[in-house]
Amino acid sequence: MAFSCLIRNVFSILPLLVILSITPASSSLLSLSPNDKIRKDLVNQLCSQPTISKQFCLAWLTSFPNTFTLDMQGLVNMVYQQTERLGYKNLEMIKGLDRTENYSKLKKYYRSCVKEYELSNKAIEEAKGFASSKAYRSASEAAARAFDSISMCEAYLEGSKTPGYVTTRNWWFERMCDIDKIFTDLLISAKF
Repeated sequence: MAFSCLIRNVFSILPLLVILSITPASSSLLSLSPNDKIRKDLVNQLCSQPTISKQFCLAWLTSFPNTFTLDMQGLVNMVYQQTERLGYKNLEMIKGLDRTENYSKLKKYYRSCVKEYELSNKAIEEAKGFASSKAYRSASEAAARAFDSISMCEAYLEGSKTPGYVTTRNWWFERMCDIDKIFTDLLISAKF
């Protein structure tokens, strides 16, 4: 029964994954370059890209005092760094839940999530390195792998009695991975 639930959940996220992999960058941002200075109107345009949760993106980017002192390359580096930071915090959160959980079925889901977070964090580390060396296509592919891993973790936990903060933090991390990928995609076609 849990397997059928997992399969149903995986198939429910497949359309989003397909959209993420084929969504082209907005034509208004095709002239974006790594050296473009970050301004409020640019942040608004960036956060308005398809699949990005605009409210989350705006709140996240404007919460850092240095956002508007960066160029696009610096912003991409910053979002990967912040995503990586939350990924490791979330991994520790899931490991803690796994250690203290007594219900074997939920413990199994937590262990699966630990593996998915380990894969996701490794992918974000790789993406961060690729992005800093301007290998944007490779960075985008790695960010997509991170997103996929967290989506699997969410599928494992869906319908289970996990604390509410787990769902929230998984959702934050997934949104951050999406932003990482989309921002990097916008630089793939940048003209240097």
